[in-house]
Amino acid sequence: MRWGILAFLFILAVINFADKSIAGLSAVPIMKELNLTYTQWGVVGSSFFWFFSIAGVIGAALSDRIGTKKMLAIMALIWSVVQFSAFIITGLPLLILSRVLLGIGEGPFYATAVNHLNKWFPPESRSLPLSILNFGNSIGALVSAPILVAVIVGSGWRIAYGLLGCISLVWFILWMWIGREKPENKEMASDSKVPVQKIKWSELVVILRSRTFIFTSLAGFSAYWMVAFILVWMPTYLIEVKSFTQTNMGYFIAAAGVIASVLYITLSWLTDRLFRKNQSYKKSHVFVAGLSLILAGILFYSITLLSHSAWIFAVMCFVQASAILMFIMGPQIVTHLLPERGGLMSGLMMGIATLAGIVGSAVIGNFVQTAGNHTVQGFNNAIILSSALLFIFGFLFLLYTDPERKISVNSSSIKNAQMNGWKKSL
Repeated sequence: MRWGILAFLFILAVINFADKSIAGLSAVPIMKELNLTYTQWGVVGSSFFWFFSIAGVIGAALSDRIGTKKMLAIMALIWSVVQFSAFIITGLPLLILSRVLLGIGEGPFYATAVNHLNKWFPPESRSLPLSILNFGNSIGALVSAPILVAVIVGSGWRIAYGLLGCISLVWFILWMWIGREKPENKEMASDSKVPVQKIKWSELVVILRSRTFIFTSLAGFSAYWMVAFILVWMPTYLIEVKSFTQTNMGYFIAAAGVIASVLYITLSWLTDRLFRKNQSYKKSHVFVAGLSLILAGILFYSITLLSHSAWIFAVMCFVQASAILMFIMGPQIVTHLLPERGGLMSGLMMGIATLAGIVGSAVIGNFVQTAGNHTVQGFNNAIILSSALLFIFGFLFLLYTDPERKISVNSSSIKNAQMNGWKKSL
C-alpha cells in the first residue's frame, strides 16, 4: 500500500509543478494580452510567494492535527478552484489575486507530503521515496510543459489553466476514495508511532535557534531562489535572450527536468547508502547536499561567461537537481530534531526557504527592468547574485550543520540549555 500512496503523491507533485510553472510558460502571451512590463511581471511572479511561506507553516502544523490526508485533499480542491478562476481574469489585479490564492493553496504541499510519507517509510529508506516524490516535478516538466505550451499556443492560456483545474479535481475525488492516512501498525514507520504533542514556544525556540535549523533553512532559501528563477524567469530568458521559440523553450525545460531527476534520484540513493553505512546525517545528507549546492553556485555563474545553449542546458540540469536535492535532505534533517512534530518542523523550514520566492522573483525582475535595452546584462546580474547565494549558503550549511546534536523537547536538556543561555547573557 505504501507504494500506492507514493504513486498518489507523485501524481499530485506533477500537478503541483504544472500549476506553478504555467505562469512562466504563458508569460509572454499574458504580458502581451494584459500589457504588462517586466517589473509588473516580476510582481506577478513574486505574488505567488507572498503568503506561500506563512500558509506553508500554518498548513503543515495543521496537518499534524487534522491529518495529512485531509490536508492534501483540501489543497487539491483549492488548486482546482483557483485555476478555473483564469476565465475571469481581465487585468493585473485579478491576475495577482489568483497567484496569491494559488500560493496559499500550494504553500503546505511539500511539507505535508513529506510528513505523510514519513508515516509509511522508515528513516533509513526515506531519501529514495522523497526523490521519487520530487521526480513528479521533473515529470511535470516533461509532460506538462510541451502539452501546456501546445494548449497555450492553440487555444489560449485560459484554457490551459482550466485544464489543470479539471485534473486537480479528479485527483481530489480519487484521493478521498482511495487515500489512507497511515499504514497498519505492523507496517508502520518508526516516526509514525510517535504521538503528536503540544510544544511550548520557549521549548521550540531552543530548536529553531540551533545552527542545524538555521543553516539548513538558509541553504533551502538559496535552493528555492533557484526554483523561483527557473519557474518564473527561465522561460523568458530562453525566449528573450536566447531567441528560443515558445515550443523549443518548452522542450528545453522538459528535457532539463528529466535529466535533473536522474541526477537527484542517483544522489538520493547514494545518500541512503551512506546513511545506512554510518548512521550519520552529517556524513550523508549534509555532505551530499552541501557539496551539490556549492558546485551548483560555481556552475551557474559560468553561464555568464559561456553562453552556448548546450552548456546552459548542462548547467541547468545540475543546478535544478541540486536545488531539488536540498528539499529532499532538508526536511529529513530538521524533522530529526523533533520527530514528534514532523509537519511543524518541515513547514517552518520550508516557510523560511520559500521566502526566496517573494524576494527572488521581484529582485530578478528589477534587474532585468532597470537594464533597459541591455536585457542580457540584466539577466547576468541576476545570475551572479543567485550563484553567490548558492555558494555561500551551501558552504555555511556544509560547515555548520550537525543534526546529531539533537535537542529533545521531552527531556530536561531544553531547560538546561535555556538556563545556560540565561547565565551567559548575565
